[in-house]
Amino acid sequence: MRTLDQPELFHALYQKGYAIVPEFISSDLREQLFAEAMQRHQQHQMHQAHIGQGCDKQIKTTIRGDAIYWLSGETPAQRDFLAQIEYYKQQLNQRFYLGINNYEAHFAHYPAGTYYKTHWDNFRGRGNRIVTTVVYLNPSWQTDRGGQLRLYAPDETTLLEEITPQPGLMATFISSEIPHEVLPTRHSRISIAGWLRRD
Repeated sequence: MRTLDQPELFHALYQKGYAIVPEFISSDLREQLFAEAMQRHQQHQMHQAHIGQGCDKQIKTTIRGDAIYWLSGETPAQRDFLAQIEYYKQQLNQRFYLGINNYEAHFAHYPAGTYYKTHWDNFRGRGNRIVTTVVYLNPSWQTDRGGQLRLYAPDETTLLEEITPQPGLMATFISSEIPHEVLPTRHSRISIAGWLRRD
């Protein structure tokens, strides 16, 4: 967690609305989480992700193609990961007085050919998701495999950053400020997507 003690991370989050944290998790923890996610995929424990909520909740693979499994802390690897996020949450609250008191996250499996079109993480009319985290679990990734995360300015067209899903890297950003998309992937892509919340 040494990276989370570096002021540059929080300066970038404050100035730009996003930050990139290489090697947020150790290779050992990443390998454990990757193996668990793949096992859950192979055992058909993941389900197709929805868009919207309530009456508007629906599966629409033309917008979003990932399958997900929510983390509950049920395995040692999940608990180790959630402990690191807890430390990040504490740092955010101490520095920015955000009042974050919860975290929700899921494994996300993007099969080859899938993507997630530009979207916002806060549901319409709600602001409980404060900071988004995306942590990549694949053991390696080449640029030509696609699946990059694109972060945009609020106009949804000005590209701020394109992030290749490197092993153990975390992309983190202010949920209400950064629309984003996942480009089509040409290879099975595994990550943990999560939201630090104020409930």
